[in-house]
Amino acid sequence: MQFILTGMSVITFIYLLFLIIEFSIGFRTIKNLSDQSTLSTDFLPFISIIFSARNEESVLSTSIKSMLNLNYPHFEVIAVNDRSTDHTSSILDQYEYHPNFKTKHIHQLPKGWFGKNYALHVASQSATGEWLLFTDADIVMKQDLLAKAISYTLKNKLDHLTMHEHHIKKSFWLKTILLANYITYSMTLKPWRIKYSWSKKSLGHGAFNLIKKSCYLQCGGHQSIAMECLDDLKLGESVKNNGFKQDTVDGKDFIEREWYHSLPEMITGLKKNSFAYFNYSFFNFFSRFLFGFIFFMLPVLSIFIFDGLLQWINLINIVFTCLIAFIVAKHFRVQKYFAFFYPIGILLLFYTVWNSVIATYKQRGVIWRDTHYSLQELRNRL
Repeated sequence: MQFILTGMSVITFIYLLFLIIEFSIGFRTIKNLSDQSTLSTDFLPFISIIFSARNEESVLSTSIKSMLNLNYPHFEVIAVNDRSTDHTSSILDQYEYHPNFKTKHIHQLPKGWFGKNYALHVASQSATGEWLLFTDADIVMKQDLLAKAISYTLKNKLDHLTMHEHHIKKSFWLKTILLANYITYSMTLKPWRIKYSWSKKSLGHGAFNLIKKSCYLQCGGHQSIAMECLDDLKLGESVKNNGFKQDTVDGKDFIEREWYHSLPEMITGLKKNSFAYFNYSFFNFFSRFLFGFIFFMLPVLSIFIFDGLLQWINLINIVFTCLIAFIVAKHFRVQKYFAFFYPIGILLLFYTVWNSVIATYKQRGVIWRDTHYSLQELRNRL
């Protein structure tokens, strides 16, 4: 048994070494949007900013004001009220006076659609922009965001640009699990690879998906991902699979949100879609879980259980993983000392995903925006 564990530890050591090299180089190749100069007004196209809101009364006004205050000459905002039961509808109606603002209301959801996907689909049908920016209702944008983003897109002849927003984080526990989420996100999606045609990696973020309308239509729009819980990632995947060019930038100086207010809220919020990352396959989920346990937790356990060579290799593996966590924390602007708490964050992440898997089986599906989608229809979407 110790021989097998030693072999696994050596493989982990080699893999971690390669990850450190790729992470160090990869994150440096992601351009910072702050460095992008803005094109002349004559070259800036008309852009339709689209978002869906359901029961967002607490953050909606701040988000809308940031959009309408963008330092950009040609744009419109299309907001969709998706069956809200709070004051979202009345808040949206207050902005109807603005010439660049349109509101649409959805009262019934057609069968075969997730609510958010259908709302974005409806908005896209009336969008007049040459480019579409899909975003969220709780996002705050800085004035230069759109001008710099489209300038980067046009300069690099892209069809799709996405970026990760800056998460405003408060509590220790929330920062800990967020860093763990960033680590696994970076390991799985490797965002620096998406710009290369040889790579199968793709990306999309709900906070910022800027896509050329002709590309969006050729990919089938949101209709092609009507029953995808991970609509943002699947949109990016559709762009890549259809041969279009995409990229990501570091735009955290220009776009931010408070994703969740607390750890319990994050665990509850991710209940609906964490299992979706594994295509609702328990085998796929459990195999990834075992890999994650061996990769992240086994070295920690081993230094307390074993001694000699096995203990030393795993101690080095822990140091390497801390270094990876440090690199990720630096990129995502989390205090670097949180890298030392990565085992706690990973355990919290394990709990969150298991919670999603168990809830999905218990509910025999997913409940999103007060609508139940059966596990069978979610699996049949593929």
